[in-house]
Amino acid sequence: MDKTADETGKSSETSPRRTRDALILLFTLFFPSVLTWAYFVYGKGLDPAISKYVYAVGKTIQFAFPVAITAFVLKERWLVRKPNRRGLLVGGLFGLVVGLAIFLLGRYGLSSNGSLAPLFDRLREELLARLEPLGLANRGAFLVLFVFYSVCHSGLEEYYWRWFAFRRVSAFRRLSFVPAALVANGAFMLHHIILLGVYFGYGNWLTWFSSFGVFVGGLVWQTIYRRTDSVYGGWLSHGLIDAGIFAVGFLMIP
Repeated sequence: MDKTADETGKSSETSPRRTRDALILLFTLFFPSVLTWAYFVYGKGLDPAISKYVYAVGKTIQFAFPVAITAFVLKERWLVRKPNRRGLLVGGLFGLVVGLAIFLLGRYGLSSNGSLAPLFDRLREELLARLEPLGLANRGAFLVLFVFYSVCHSGLEEYYWRWFAFRRVSAFRRLSFVPAALVANGAFMLHHIILLGVYFGYGNWLTWFSSFGVFVGGLVWQTIYRRTDSVYGGWLSHGLIDAGIFAVGFLMIP
């Protein structure tokens, strides 16, 4: 009798906590995709001032969410780990190879007069159409954007996805590394599908090939995080690859 009452009490305590954890997980996995859609798809026709406001507020919410939830809701403590030399080496080599490959392929595509020319012409038009209303369609302003994404945004994404999202997926269903990494990095890939579809088109194989590349990259960074208990290796790798992408964009600026 006492045992049954005790189990009922535990169940009533666990149910609200599980609901809370489910809501946190859903927000963590899908808010970045909602924000990407709001800014890049729905926000395309909005006034640039409103569009910038949506982006700034949305990104602030996204990257403040893990700290706020961990400290005030989950009430968990965490440690800021030191950089791991092995993680930096592996991540740096992976990022350098992939980032350089992206830049060289982009540079070739921009100078090509063959079948790639229409694709890169469309990319340039789409990029400039988005940058001009924001006052970023010049090399000086784009360089600031280049540095921000390669140095700051890449680190924030590593902390968000490799640390927080992965941990929340793992904790919710007590999943082992592989299934938790697949779920967390599948959500990481999802908002890139929306973004890449805007530039390449959703019917273009490059959208899906590049999105799969994002997924694989996320798994590599997740593995580095697991092996080193540090986001720095993934951050360096992520930043180098973003630098390769933005270097191609820089070549498109007149």
